[in-house]
Amino acid sequence: MEDVNSVPRIRAHRGLPENTDVSGFRLKINGADFYESVVRKGEMLLIGDVDAVKNWVQPDWLPHHRSWLGVPLYAKDNVIGLLALSRSKGSFNGDDGLMAATFAMQATVALENARLYDEVTGINQMMERMVSQRVEELNNTYQTLAQHDKNKSAFIQVAAHELRTPLTVIKGYLGMLQADQNIQNNTILLQAIDGVLQGTNRLHQIVNSMLDVARLDSQAINPRVEPVNLNLILRLVNKDYTNDLTNRNLIFNLEESTRNIPPVLADPELLKKAIDHVIVNSIKFTPDGGSITISADVVEDARLGRCAELRIKDTGIGIDSEHHKIIFEKLYQLGTVELHSSSRTNYKGGGAGLGLAIASGIIKAMQGSIWVESPGHDEEKFPGSTFFIRLPLLKE
Repeated sequence: MEDVNSVPRIRAHRGLPENTDVSGFRLKINGADFYESVVRKGEMLLIGDVDAVKNWVQPDWLPHHRSWLGVPLYAKDNVIGLLALSRSKGSFNGDDGLMAATFAMQATVALENARLYDEVTGINQMMERMVSQRVEELNNTYQTLAQHDKNKSAFIQVAAHELRTPLTVIKGYLGMLQADQNIQNNTILLQAIDGVLQGTNRLHQIVNSMLDVARLDSQAINPRVEPVNLNLILRLVNKDYTNDLTNRNLIFNLEESTRNIPPVLADPELLKKAIDHVIVNSIKFTPDGGSITISADVVEDARLGRCAELRIKDTGIGIDSEHHKIIFEKLYQLGTVELHSSSRTNYKGGGAGLGLAIASGIIKAMQGSIWVESPGHDEEKFPGSTFFIRLPLLKE
């Protein structure tokens, strides 16, 4: 028997009549409840002969047995139940009580283990339901994010194509106006057209970047790899920004180590575009008077084997560690977008947040790797950042 909210109930029995409702099983001795007597004293109760006891009361359906023995079940110094034994012939003695007490201890351990097992099973089932629910929520969230990303890529592609046609028309008419002799003789109109043309070219660069991202997302870019002179690519990129570097008093250091790098396996046009985006990023976030240093070495890579490692180091504002990976995601920008001026090379100039995503996509498409290292972001001490690009070398 087990005590539940002070009302004992039979948890297991043997020898009681079959098909009998045992839920109301109670024994009384001298007006006191048999179970409560054992619980109150916490001691074994032995009745040698119920006929010698006054006011013995038992259920009518229960066979009349001569001797009864009640042994308390202890758990953590508390009585949690009762082991009740009866004998139809003869009487229980002290040895019987000792044996019953030993069995009662074992029964208590078994009951406690069963209770703990039920608790653990219940907790496990609850945890399984919670994990299943969380997995379902994560799957739904993942599917939602994947759909959002797909929609974003589709929007970028559609917007780029829609913008490209009118931009081409605008550039064409601007070229016609520039060539007009009347405008050539009017300094004010010529400056106005030059300003509009610069803005149009900037917008055209952004549209081209949007199309590059759309191609990368749809895996439409198929690099045509061939042996490429890395130093030549770097010099071509440097030439494109000579005026911008001069205007901002930036020093561009192309170290001698870049001359000694063997040919890499890459698509020359795509590689130039990827390096261009990384260098532009360094120019944009390096204050006037700073420097950008490019070096290279041949290294062993666990995945690529023998490869060229290009390092683009700047003396800019730096990047916090939590942004080291996410800056290569499309449309991600550091800083407050509202405070940025739209420029490709001005200090902290704004953009579409596509450059590093394009660089990363191109490098990975050519089986290379790209990452950034920086002590952190500081616009007073300018700790700088170093971008690493690894590309496989041409096998000899």
